Amino acid sequence: MTTERCGHVTNSSGVDDAGAVCCWRPTWEHGDRCLWHTETVVPTAAYEQHVLAPGERLDGANFEGARLNGTSFLAGQSLVEADFSNAVIDDADLSETDLRRATFRDVDAHRVSFRDANLHDTVFVFADLRGADFRGARLYRAGLTDVRINLETSFSERAVYEAEIDREPTSDSAAERAESAKWVYSELQRLYRENAFPKQANAFYLREMDFRRREAWRTGNYRRAIRLAGSRWIMRYGTSPWRVIATSVLLILVCAALYPLTGGIQEVGTETAVTYEIDDPTETPSRVLGRAYLKSLYFSVITFATLGYGDIQPVAGMARAIAAAETLLGSLLMALLVFVLTQSVRY
Repeated sequence: MTTERCGHVTNSSGVDDAGAVCCWRPTWEHGDRCLWHTETVVPTAAYEQHVLAPGERLDGANFEGARLNGTSFLAGQSLVEADFSNAVIDDADLSETDLRRATFRDVDAHRVSFRDANLHDTVFVFADLRGADFRGARLYRAGLTDVRINLETSFSERAVYEAEIDREPTSDSAAERAESAKWVYSELQRLYRENAFPKQANAFYLREMDFRRREAWRTGNYRRAIRLAGSRWIMRYGTSPWRVIATSVLLILVCAALYPLTGGIQEVGTETAVTYEIDDPTETPSRVLGRAYLKSLYFSVITFATLGYGDIQPVAGMARAIAAAETLLGSLLMALLVFVLTQSVRY
């Protein structure tokens, strides 16, 4: 090995807090670059013989074709714009590593630890990420194209940006972090759908919608917050037909209880008309209460379903107003049920 220096310059323009760096390390094997930047494949043992200082900058490092499986010497290092194309890094430890704008193309990365790594603008193309650990990683604008994952591939349930907003909700960067969190949730949904894991895709969809709801409350967008809150409780953001059905049943039961108390309903017979009205439930016999409620429940069902047989009608103005509201809400809930059933086909 000569005493000449590498001189490789990595100009990470546009990468926050990175800037340009010139490699000062000795050249390797009579070449003009050090072993970290040489274009030839370096044996794993050669890397391990050169002990790295914590946080040492290896920006622009070239690991193309390298076999780094099971290694841990790159953990916590700065590897901005590093190239891992065609490398084998199975079981490697890249936790807490700065991998912004790094390239992982045609990489075997089974069970690699990317925990707490910075993966902004990192490119993964045709990478095998089965069993990889991305918990705590910063994934904003990370390109995950044609990659393979499985159920052992781990991502944080909450994006790291969401946790940062919770810690500093009034910071100047809160809006930027919110956009990053929404982008990550959306990207993870796409990734899981492409790999045929609909349950996990749905989980991150719900996580995104919950975050959007809380973000609307935090930023004072109350109209959007109320709309998302209603969507959450009534249909779980369009994913649960059972919640729509439960809401419909609750509406029918509540309206059925209100009709006899707000003027009553009248059953029109062939000769006489019978009115079911209750002034004081505490003084009304249970048999009369039961009959009135059953008639009211029948009327509530046909009103909700907008069938309108005409055999029973609301009497007073308040009862008529409740019937009109139930008709409108019933039409809306049935339309929502059809919509949710259609959406659920995706999952």
